[in-house]
Amino acid sequence: MTQYWTYTYLPGKRLDNIDLYLLTSRRTFSAAEEFTYNLKNMKRAKVIGETTGGGAHDNKFVILSDNFEMSLPFARAINPITKSNWEGVGVEPDVKVSADKALDTALAMASKKLAEKENHPQFKALYQWQHDIYEAAVNPLTIDEETLRSYTGTYGPRTITLEDGSLFYQREGRPKMRMIPLTDDYFMLEGIDYFRLKFLKEGGRVVAVEGHDSAGVVDKHLRDK
Repeated sequence: MTQYWTYTYLPGKRLDNIDLYLLTSRRTFSAAEEFTYNLKNMKRAKVIGETTGGGAHDNKFVILSDNFEMSLPFARAINPITKSNWEGVGVEPDVKVSADKALDTALAMASKKLAEKENHPQFKALYQWQHDIYEAAVNPLTIDEETLRSYTGTYGPRTITLEDGSLFYQREGRPKMRMIPLTDDYFMLEGIDYFRLKFLKEGGRVVAVEGHDSAGVVDKHLRDK
């Protein structure tokens, strides 16, 4: 039996207190699985994505003839914590999402944790701002067309239109941009991560829109009559 150990001494700084997120898909296989399996069972990382492929046995290729070769398993990994491995079953993620959403899910989790731990109001707001972006990518919000239509109109230099089921924002002399809902009345702009719009209501009617930037600056325009 061959044992593998991490080094007791490292010349650089250890990062054992840093949060670690590992992204997986069903194509994650072999050595990448072992890395994931070990860190998961040591509770050193959060695994996010899909169950991995399930290849734990070392193998070598053996020539059988001029036309055939065989992949021959000759060893298997045994984890000292589980006393087993991931052969045929793969590594089950802590948070199961499709591979295309794994990165945004990890970023949402990380930014949320940073926001919860942060005491400085400005940095806390910035982490929360980033979390909203990633959360919208993972769990897109759908708003009914009647509500969207109630937001259309002109607000000073800002114009909101409804096209093909989505709201679009345009400021005088600037390109039109699709609006992505974060809540029922709060939107970010596609391709813009530093500016958002919030609709204000009085008596159930939309009366104004506020522009919010990531630095906390807010400006307001009333809806044109």
